[in-house]
Amino acid sequence: MKTCSIFLPVVILLLPLHAADEPAPVRTGQGDGIYKTVPGWPSYPEGKGLGNLHGDLASDSKGNVYIATGNTIQIIGPDGKYRGDIRTKGGKVFKGVHGMKVRRLAGEELLLLAMPRIKRVVAVKPDGTVAWQIIGPPQVPGMYESVGEYNPTDMDVSSDGRVIIADGYGKSLVHLYDKDRNYLKSFGGKGKGEAQFDVCHNILVDSRGKKSTLLISDRQNNRLQQYDMAGNFIRTIDDQLGRPCAADIHGNLLAVGELDGRVSLYDKDYKLISRLGDERKARRKASNRIAPEHWHEGDLIAVHGCTFDVTGALYAQEWNVHGRVTKYVRVKTP
Repeated sequence: MKTCSIFLPVVILLLPLHAADEPAPVRTGQGDGIYKTVPGWPSYPEGKGLGNLHGDLASDSKGNVYIATGNTIQIIGPDGKYRGDIRTKGGKVFKGVHGMKVRRLAGEELLLLAMPRIKRVVAVKPDGTVAWQIIGPPQVPGMYESVGEYNPTDMDVSSDGRVIIADGYGKSLVHLYDKDRNYLKSFGGKGKGEAQFDVCHNILVDSRGKKSTLLISDRQNNRLQQYDMAGNFIRTIDDQLGRPCAADIHGNLLAVGELDGRVSLYDKDYKLISRLGDERKARRKASNRIAPEHWHEGDLIAVHGCTFDVTGALYAQEWNVHGRVTKYVRVKTP
């Protein structure tokens, strides 16, 4: 009886504390781009978590979300629960996964990975089988003095199979390859002028218009640039960004993730709709060491990756040693 009389009050006291650990959903954004957070996403079994993040995330047609955690790729199911890791077959390929996308090519979905540490881009099947890879920079005399100068941060593939690689941590060049992965040309280069980049961190094929175009996150120049598929400059879409690092499209909606702690949303005509996660002004931005006790639900610190899932939910992955991914769902639509 003594044991019961002591134990029951302790349980009653603990329950409210546990419930208080889960923050309430928070709304963010403006106008027709209002979103709310999904606290507690993703969920892991005991002993498992995100860890140090300096990568990207992507989603497939089944609603799975893939999170690049450096040397592994985690799979989060549509229910928000951890489903395991993708492991390569026939070689240790996942070393410092930085940029990542899911694309349907030749009838199957592939993960497109860019890994600056090992100087390559790789297309991987969901079971870990390597479909193809491009190792090292283009073999063009005078372009690179050594392989060490080449550090690809992202890759995309067009609907007709052309491969586009952004050497963001290298010479700020963008390289074009044909569908058979034969080198075609390069454009860009370090600078602040038109058709130049200072860290072309992310590249995205935008197929919403009559003709597909390339959207390139020019990080240190704080702008998003648009090019045709041959690499010819079209225009600067927005030059008031906070170090753009990532981009994705769902329907007519374009999301751009910024290292200075927000996600900007645009319509199909590139008109700004909303900015998410940027409400709190007196806060630290673009730092990867902010501890969880200093996080605020809905506020973003250092966005390094972003993606939509098939339902239109938006995910922001941050550059953070403790690991942070925030899920947002839209609550107000046009």
